[in-house]
Amino acid sequence: MYETSVSEFPIARSPLAAPVLTLRVEIDPARTRRWQAQLVDDLRTAGHAVSVHHARRAPAPPLALALIIAFERLVTGRSGPHPSERIDLAESRPADGKPADLVVDLTGGADPETGERRLAPLYAGTLLEEAAVQALLARTAPDIGVRDTGAVQRDHRVRAAIEDRGLVTAALDMLGARLRTLLLRRVKEIARGDPPAEPGLAAPLPTAPWTFHQSGRALVQELRALLQRMSTEAPHWYIGWRRTGADRLSETMAIPAEGWQRIPDDGQRFYADPLVVQHGGASYLFLEEFPYATGKGILAYMPFGPDGPRGPARPVLETPYHLSYPFVFEHGGAMWLVPESGAAGRIDLYRADPFPERWTLVATLVDGVEASDATIITHQGRLYMFATVGGDGASTWDALHIWSADALAGPWVAHPRNPVLIDAIGARPAGAFYRRGGELWRPVQDCTTGYGAGLGFARIDRLDREAFAQTVAAVVRPGGGWPGTSIHTLSWAGGVEAVDGCEPRR
Repeated sequence: MYETSVSEFPIARSPLAAPVLTLRVEIDPARTRRWQAQLVDDLRTAGHAVSVHHARRAPAPPLALALIIAFERLVTGRSGPHPSERIDLAESRPADGKPADLVVDLTGGADPETGERRLAPLYAGTLLEEAAVQALLARTAPDIGVRDTGAVQRDHRVRAAIEDRGLVTAALDMLGARLRTLLLRRVKEIARGDPPAEPGLAAPLPTAPWTFHQSGRALVQELRALLQRMSTEAPHWYIGWRRTGADRLSETMAIPAEGWQRIPDDGQRFYADPLVVQHGGASYLFLEEFPYATGKGILAYMPFGPDGPRGPARPVLETPYHLSYPFVFEHGGAMWLVPESGAAGRIDLYRADPFPERWTLVATLVDGVEASDATIITHQGRLYMFATVGGDGASTWDALHIWSADALAGPWVAHPRNPVLIDAIGARPAGAFYRRGGELWRPVQDCTTGYGAGLGFARIDRLDREAFAQTVAAVVRPGGGWPGTSIHTLSWAGGVEAVDGCEPRR
């Protein structure tokens, strides 16, 4: 089993908002990144009294790091503001020695042991971002976290998703954006008197100091990686299906040796995000259809029989923005659809009118959020909606948010622990909830080594308006009876099971 992802502690509720803290943010002018300035703005928006001070306690960043970043941006054309971009905070001033309720130490230096409670970002278990760069150049994924000198477990670390390890700048953007999430959440927990929302990872591997020889080797590796990217093939997603019974993946948690059949496509589009639905005695396969000519996903369905699809995919919903993950479900005697529409910055609800050909927009459930793969479950008389949330440079693969409501149209209330989980394995939904042995389970995506790297099965240990806990019991990955390089979304109904994966396409 994998680590239990937990935020199971009761919340110390107050009739008022969380207390306002006096915060001192310490920065090193040679190491200040844009995400750190955004963190200062976040803390002030939350109502805290924040002052920013200069403090230099770490060695200067290696020159090779600046050269790698400049080289990547020159070759790839990445321009504009990024979370990892070096900036100056003009308002910063020398430390005045005045005590604070909490110090957010962004310098990368050792704890000066002033007696104040301090938070500091961690990169691969260390205080310096060079450790993360070393891991990235070795094509491994560094963990990140927060060191809290006032906590029993000082180092709290998570597996953040990195969508492109081949670019150091893009990876640092995502790590920095997610560190901003972690630090902001920890300050909120401290203000409320809560322990950390999840247990964190085991001890990190030791990291060697950055050397001059390593700098030269890093530049050579980076050039080689960028040249390789120019000849990389893009993935072509596809859907496989099979007849199944008690041997379905959700029960065996293992890839069967045979039985998969592929939904054919014309090579000018791909199919992904399958959802099998039974309605009125018939079966339907809903899916994302992605025509390469438009570069934008639409939603479609196929009537399904004992021998597979009965005809080609039929489009049912298209918008000016990308759509995917057609979460279709029955509730209150009607059929409903919640598509992924993160490109529009909201989660929308549609009603079948009639099913399955026509869908009418009924309500926006959550607005102003870049959410992926929204999935709804009724649990203990209340509706809960799960989705991963990105934005501001952070990945949409690793930060799980939950909302709850008494009625489908809302209002939907954000969970007080959001994000309830930050983890590249076990956060992002991969299909509808299901019951197994009297317990509530959900399919999850393993994105530790890339998008769709594996399909996990998570048991829900606690779900209510105060806490969330799950245990990822198993993860299956491509191989054996499942061809291709990915396995991503799982669905079944009426004796039909469907999953999706991908293969290279030039």
